[in-house]
Amino acid sequence: MNCLKIDLNKLNKKKIIKIRDFEYNFLHILKEYKIPIEIYYKYLLSLENFKLKNVWNNLVKKWNSVRKELKENQSFIQSIHNKVILHQIHSNIDDKKLNELLNEFIDNDIFRSLCVSKIIQKCIFPK
Repeated sequence: MNCLKIDLNKLNKKKIIKIRDFEYNFLHILKEYKIPIEIYYKYLLSLENFKLKNVWNNLVKKWNSVRKELKENQSFIQSIHNKVILHQIHSNIDDKKLNELLNEFIDNDIFRSLCVSKIIQKCIFPK
């Protein structure tokens, strides 16, 4: 899937070691597109808990930036995405809380699930 702008084989080959177990499900909508969502979950499970908020805050930062850039775009203004407002978190969160936040944000929307997967990819492979 080229909208992710990364070779999924490269993503799958990345050596990631889980340090805990949790059943994430926020990207379940991407399964039907044969995107290996497990790598995203595994990456989150490899992070120390205090770093989970950084993943969320990266999403918030990018989402708010896009909203600001498109504030004059009529299509965006009339879209359901314009109504989604996110706020940064300044305290530690756990896997359960991150999963809840991401599920709430994605809300079974393919576009938002791709946004989240792209944000996590950038965490895995920063430029």
